[in-house]
Amino acid sequence: MISFFRKIRQKLLQQNRITRYLAYALGEIILVVLGILIALQINTWNEFRKSKTLENDYYCKLMEDVSLDILQIQNLIEQTQIRLQASNDLLSLLQKDSLDRPLIMEKNLESISLITYTYRPSMAAYEDLKSSGNLNILRDNDIKTMIVDYYSMIDGMLDVINTNADGAVQLFYKKDNYAAIQWQDMDFVKNNLDTSKVDLKKLESFHLTDREFVEKLTSDAVYYVGANSRILFLYESILPDIIQAKNELEKKCNSKSP
Repeated sequence: MISFFRKIRQKLLQQNRITRYLAYALGEIILVVLGILIALQINTWNEFRKSKTLENDYYCKLMEDVSLDILQIQNLIEQTQIRLQASNDLLSLLQKDSLDRPLIMEKNLESISLITYTYRPSMAAYEDLKSSGNLNILRDNDIKTMIVDYYSMIDGMLDVINTNADGAVQLFYKKDNYAAIQWQDMDFVKNNLDTSKVDLKKLESFHLTDREFVEKLTSDAVYYVGANSRILFLYESILPDIIQAKNELEKKCNSKSP
C-alpha cells in the first residue's frame, strides 16, 4: 500500500500536479492516523476484556471464600449451641438436691469444648486484591463497599468472640485445687490416671463440701452461659450478611456482560 502511494506521489510530482500531490499526501496521513486509532481502539478493547475477565475471576474467588465462610459459621453455630446447652445442663445439675459430681464435671468440660476454635474467615481473594493493588478493578462500588465493610466488621467481631472464648477457658483452668474441684472425674483426666500408681481414694479426701462445690461451679457455669450466648449472638448476627454477600457475588460471578 505504501509502495503504491509512493509511485503516485512520484508520478504527480513529475507531472507538476502539486494540488493532487498534496491531496494524496493528506490521504496517506489520514490513513496512517486511522490505522493508529484503530490499533489503539483494538488495544483498548483487549485491555478492557482482560480487565473484565480478571474482575469476573475475583468475583468468583470472593464468592468461593464467602461460601466457605458460610459453612464455617453454620458449623460454629451448631458447636456453640451444644456448649450453651451443656452450660444450662450444668446449672441444672448444680441446683439438684443430689449432686452427680462426675456428670457435673462432664458438663463442665462440655461447656467450653472447642470454644477457642473460633471463626477464621477465608480471605485469600480479598488479601490478593489488596496486596496486588487490584481492589479498584471491582467496578461495582456497592459490591466493593460491601466486601470491604464485611471484612472490617469481622475484625471487630472476632475481638469480642476471642475475648469471651479466652475468658471461659481461663476460668475453666484457673483453679486453686484441681483435686478438690474433682478434675479427676473428667474423662480426659480419669482415662489417663495410672491406677497402678495413683490411689483414687486418697484424691477423694480433697473433695469440697457440696455447698463449696456448688458455689464454685455455679459461678463458672453462669459465665459459660454468658460467653456462649454472646458468641452465638454474633455468629447468628453475621450469617445473614455473609449469605447476602455470597448471593451478590454469585450474580457477578455468573454475569458475562461488561
